[in-house]
This record gives sequence, C-alpha cells and structure tokens, in this order.
Amino acid sequence: MPLEEHIRDIKTRLEKNEYINEKAISHGIVSRLLEAMGWDVYNPQVVILEYTVHGKRVDFALCVPGKRPSIFIEVKYLGKIPGADKQLLEDYAFRERVQFAVLTDGREWHFYLPTEQGSFDEIKIYKLDLTERDTGASSERLQRYLSFDEVSSGRALKNAKADHRDVSKTRQAKETIPEAWEKLVEDNDDILLDLVSEKVEDICGSKPASGQVAAYLKSLRLPEPERGPKRESKREPTQSSVTETTPSESRRRRQPGPYQKIKVTFPDGEVISKNTVKDTLIQTICKIGVERVMALKIHGVGNRSLITEQAPPPETEGAWHKIDSRRYIYKGTSTPVKLSQLDEINNRLNLGLIIEPD
Repeated sequence: MPLEEHIRDIKTRLEKNEYINEKAISHGIVSRLLEAMGWDVYNPQVVILEYTVHGKRVDFALCVPGKRPSIFIEVKYLGKIPGADKQLLEDYAFRERVQFAVLTDGREWHFYLPTEQGSFDEIKIYKLDLTERDTGASSERLQRYLSFDEVSSGRALKNAKADHRDVSKTRQAKETIPEAWEKLVEDNDDILLDLVSEKVEDICGSKPASGQVAAYLKSLRLPEPERGPKRESKREPTQSSVTETTPSESRRRRQPGPYQKIKVTFPDGEVISKNTVKDTLIQTICKIGVERVMALKIHGVGNRSLITEQAPPPETEGAWHKIDSRRYIYKGTSTPVKLSQLDEINNRLNLGLIIEPD
C-alpha cells in the first residue's frame, strides 16, 4: 500500500478517535508509517523500541544497520505535545548527540535538529499536522525526513539542514524588523515621514506640522522579540546568586523601547553603563564570567552563537568583539535582541540583575 493511502486511513481513524493511548499511536501510526517508508520494523537492530538513554527510555530509535541510532522518535498521547520537547531533546537527543529527533502524537509531527544551536523553537525545522495538510504534501514531508532510503543515504539529514537554514534566515529577517524600524525612525527617513504625513492629510484634510510625525514615531514602543523555550542550564545556582529579585524583575523595571544606553545593576551594587548597549552587554558578560555565560549556549541571530571560540570570517569580523586570544562575542544584533540576551543570562543563572534604560 502506498504511503499516501496509509496516511489517508490514519486521518480517518484520528477523526474517529480510535487511538486510545500512546501504545495505540506507536503501533497503529508510527510503526505503520515507518514500515511504509521502508524501515524493517521487525528487526530489533534497525527499529529499537524503548531505547535506553541514561536510565530513561525513548520510544523509537532508528538505526541504519551497523551504526548507532541516527533518529529518536518520542510518542505522546493526542494533544500532549506541549512541553514534551524538553524530554525528547534534553533527556534523550542531547545526551546521545543524535542528529535528528521527532516528537509526535500521531497527528502532529515536530522535527528537530538537536546538534544545532538555539532554543527548542530555533532547532525545530518543521511541524506537520496530518489532519490539516494535504495527504500528498504530508507523504512528501515524511519521506523527505524519515524514509529509510533517505536516512541511510544521508540525504534526509542534508534535507533537514537545508530546511533549517531557510527557517533560520526567515527568523533572522523577522528579528531584524525592529532594528530596521528603529533605524528608519532615528534617521528621519523622508519616505516614511512623507507616507505618514500624506495619510494624515487624506484622513483629516490637513498635513501635520514639521517634526510632529517624527516625534510621534520616536515615541512608539518597539515590541520585545518573541522567544521560545530555551535549553536549561545544568549549572546549579551558587549561594551568591540567590537573591530576592525574581527572574522576570528586569523586564518589569523597564518599558520596551529603542534605548541608546542601558545600565545593569548587580546585587553587590556594582553598576555597568557604557556609551552603547553592545559595550554594556560585553562588560556585563565579562563580569559574570565568559566561561559561565558560554556554557549557556546563548543564541545570537541566524546560526551565530553569542560567544564562540572560532575566529569569525573576514567579511563579518566587524560584528564580533575579541575577548581574548581565542574567544569572541557577537555584537551585531539589534538592541532588542541584546536586551533579550541579557534577560536570558540573568534568568537562567538567577543573578538578580536589574536591567533598565540609562
């Protein structure tokens, strides 16, 4: 039976709520689709059920014969996907350094590249809903990532990485929108000012006075960037890091907006406030400890890490700050992203910093 016919039948059974538990989903959906995609589901060296990872068990481990598992699949009951990515990625995939991971409740299929850097959302390359997508499109996507031929040839991983690059570029463009807006407003862009002025005249019949449009635009608050769940640090907070400040206090003490300068106040009273936000970020990281922050694997923009030991390519050298002989901090992000990075460092290390405009 072709894969599309299997998917069509599964969609009908999902609509009838015939899958009553996780075992029914594992056997009736996951194993069924894997077999249709060329996997020998009866060979325990190829499709391993309940694969043990540090005392815990992931539902499926897919192996090309003679090799270690290349794909983990974790199965949840229908509607129990939210929050389950942490178990799949942190408990299983990160520990075994598996290059591809799948989280499914039979209806939704979430595909991840665990060896990439970033939050759970940033390493997720695709979400497939069998009940919403066309059967042909669902078949094509499943084959692209999970067919035995694609996996064993290495094409599946190449496909996933290519899709991840496309997703990262789209996300980077989205994250840069506030910075582009900020620059247009700061530069008093003539086209932007004229467009607003003309629209005002269309509505009320009068043009605003010179400077009114620019003043209004500069008063607008920029939204803080959206952030998905982050990989949690395994480092326990030290005694000196425990304070009465709640993790989100730094965000409550400031309003979102295009800041020229910020200041960071430590629980010991030390204040860091440089002429630019990027200099404040760099100085703050140095005080906290570069190694300590580097261990968090904070993401920059696109595929860039906030801190790296790899020398940047010449064409992007100006976007990096050299800390010492071997480490670099990426400073080429927008102000909202830098604030987001400071918030993440503060929250994950429970530092009790106060981050506010200066």
